[in-house]
Amino acid sequence: MVSELGHFLLISAFCLNLGLIANCIARKPVFLGFIVLFNRLESLLLTILAISFLFLIISFITSDFSVKLVANNSHSLKPILYKVAGTWGNHEGSMLLWVLILALYLFLFQLSSNNYPKELVGNIILVQLSIIALFLFYLLFLSNPFERLDFPPLNGQDLNPILQDVLLVAHPPILYLGYLGLSIPFSIAIGLLLTNDNTTNIVKLIRFWALVPFVFLTLGILLGSIWAYYELGWGGWWFWDPVENVSLLPWLLNLALIHSILILERRSSLLNWTILLCIMGFSFSMIGTFIVRSGLITSVHAFANDPSRGLFILLIIFVAIATSLLIYMTKRPNYVSLMKLNFASKELWILVQNLTLLVIVAIVFLGTIWPFIIETLLNEQVSVGEPFYEISLIPFVIIFAFILPIASKAGWRSKSFLDISKLFILILICSGVSASGFLFGTLSPLTFIGFFLASWVCINCIIELMPLFQSYFPISTIMKPKRALSVNFRLIGRTCSHFGFGLLIFGVTAVSSWEKEDIRNVVIGESFYITSYEIIFKNIDYSLEKNFKKVSGEFEVMHNDKLVGTLFPEKRLYPSRNEVTTEASIKPTFFNDFYIVLGNKLDGNAWVVRTYIKPFISFIWFGVILIALGGFVSLLSFIPHRSRSRV
Repeated sequence: MVSELGHFLLISAFCLNLGLIANCIARKPVFLGFIVLFNRLESLLLTILAISFLFLIISFITSDFSVKLVANNSHSLKPILYKVAGTWGNHEGSMLLWVLILALYLFLFQLSSNNYPKELVGNIILVQLSIIALFLFYLLFLSNPFERLDFPPLNGQDLNPILQDVLLVAHPPILYLGYLGLSIPFSIAIGLLLTNDNTTNIVKLIRFWALVPFVFLTLGILLGSIWAYYELGWGGWWFWDPVENVSLLPWLLNLALIHSILILERRSSLLNWTILLCIMGFSFSMIGTFIVRSGLITSVHAFANDPSRGLFILLIIFVAIATSLLIYMTKRPNYVSLMKLNFASKELWILVQNLTLLVIVAIVFLGTIWPFIIETLLNEQVSVGEPFYEISLIPFVIIFAFILPIASKAGWRSKSFLDISKLFILILICSGVSASGFLFGTLSPLTFIGFFLASWVCINCIIELMPLFQSYFPISTIMKPKRALSVNFRLIGRTCSHFGFGLLIFGVTAVSSWEKEDIRNVVIGESFYITSYEIIFKNIDYSLEKNFKKVSGEFEVMHNDKLVGTLFPEKRLYPSRNEVTTEASIKPTFFNDFYIVLGNKLDGNAWVVRTYIKPFISFIWFGVILIALGGFVSLLSFIPHRSRSRV
């Protein structure tokens, strides 16, 4: 009964959505009766979809195996947390969550749009409703999450074991909030074109809705990276997997959009370019949807292997992108920017940043789809891995990182460059900091460049914030509390994100240069050394958990006869799917992560043991957290304050 109600609500949501589209086109309310119950019909749409999704969750929690989706992705013995996560750990459920999030963003936009022209807001809502309609149609006719089985099994097939993880409970929803948050800038861009409004009076709205998905996308990518780091047992945090790549592409385009908005806001220029970036950001989100769900590109993250459904998604993408580009070509503002670029101006360096990001996007996208192109044209299997991305991307990442502080320090319309003498001194300081890497290990030219860029970005961030520290910390904030309310959140947020980017560069450089790996056969009671650390294989323990059998090893890490930590790597057997997973055990410290993976059992008491020492990898996680935090702090600038300078 629950599944039938959920399906009925989906049908109701689709019908209501079509009615809302009719409202927008007719420019007058059609469903007056519903307006009595709800101030906004968009809230009714959101409510219906939320209840429908709740019914699907209930089907998973109650182990209703008459629902095909539950039978294929759940099990009666599975912990309730993973039963709930199983709702979106599959193709159909994740698409329902997509539609729900799209409706949520529509509702939130409706609440924030009161101060903007009604015609413009109506067109924006129309675009967002059209997107929701396409995916609702897809759900109802090709991907029904409430489909019944004529002969239900006694138990389900269970969720993929590698997806039964705490981080995977949060990772997909947060990532979807990022993906689909880009639908609002897309809708704003198309709505602006349809309204024939060539002004920039909605730049604040675009900036807000660009920052929201930036925060969620950053956190979503971070959670996925951490999950891959400890769950897959390879010791890596980024594998250039197609699904990883398609999450990075809209993030990069959104980053370019955020920087482009700065020029639009201060110089009333690059409106067409900003609109195009809004379109491209969400377009690549949908392209990523196709790649993940079509089965045409192999990935450990893929949700589905059904090209027929993937082709329908491709059709949706084609319609959306083709329509939006057609509107852009016919309706874009017909004026040429009068902005004059000087070598020392902020405008020029932001444009260079944008172009660099677009080149990176093009390289990543080409590397992602190249295997599919070769297989289609030549019927040959090829793979594009880390060497390609390192060779092609590193030069542009270096350019972007180097000009980042320059773009921040440069003045608007400035004709005089930064103080050359101070710049030279700062370069010498950063070179000295980079050379100190010899204290930790060998220093290759690429390692030197990485540490130089990390110190270059971070030191410039500290210099940029020093006037703020002098003004507000600590006495002035206490003695003059009203002044504290004028904190420049835009400056703090920007600098926080840039500093996080510097830490990210440092962490990536350190791990790539100084990582130690050891693979050997070890007998219980035996010890071995990696650099100056002694690893002791203490014991093996067998146990039975609720839905899997577990083999756990016990390893002690010693340094100078002192215990650093005890690690318990595991191998798990899931009887419901007859699959074995490897659970790495990690002991994080400030300088190193000790990472141990338990392999197969050999003759006697010997086991294959893989051990890694990963220096400064925590700087990667902390750096990305700061990048997301910077975006969140920048959002605080939209809270009204009495006085705050603009940057």
